[in-house]
Amino acid sequence: MYEKRTFLITSAIFLFLFIVVALLTSGTTGLLIDEKFAYEAQHVSSMMENVMGYVSYVGSSEVILIITILIGLVFLIKRQWQPFFFFFVVSVGGVILNLVLKLLVQRARPGDEAKLIEVFNFQVELQSYSFPSGHTMRATILFAFIVYLLIYYLRHRAWKIGGTIFFIILLLGVAWSRVVLDAHFVTDIVGGVLISISWFFLCLAFFYKPKSGRRISYTYLHR
Repeated sequence: MYEKRTFLITSAIFLFLFIVVALLTSGTTGLLIDEKFAYEAQHVSSMMENVMGYVSYVGSSEVILIITILIGLVFLIKRQWQPFFFFFVVSVGGVILNLVLKLLVQRARPGDEAKLIEVFNFQVELQSYSFPSGHTMRATILFAFIVYLLIYYLRHRAWKIGGTIFFIILLLGVAWSRVVLDAHFVTDIVGGVLISISWFFLCLAFFYKPKSGRRISYTYLHR
């Protein structure tokens, strides 16, 4: 119960922060923040811009979908139903949540560029608005789940810490690449990260299962 209560509180905190950012997007303060970071992003080198293009691809619909299917198949083959349903709900629910929020806010992309939702070059006749960043949300939810698996299943602390740091850096790279490539405002990616973490912990509160205590063997007790 303690863990679930902690997860719900964490979810509520990040939801509150998301609402704050969402409100900023419609005001002068948010505009100034976006313009400042957009200006900084425009002055990166051409080589860095190319690198950001590759980093951004990590969070694309195609890559995230392939990784999601692979992880889901592993759970199905091993018949691990609890993590499978957790992963299914947090992933699919995250996509639906992003779509709903985009339609509610309907914020135009940088340069007022209209863009349709696209997966594997297949376009859906539905406009993809700017806030919150779907790219960032997909990456945040996937990476958060992978970090959860690392922390939950791995025994060595060094692997847990190393894996967590790696995916945080990768997430920051994917998020920042969207600003460098002029696909999103910085408040779009911040909002995407915040609502994704909130959604992840909300799902975790319902699906989390504490590890059962390990039994101490008879041989060990009588050493």
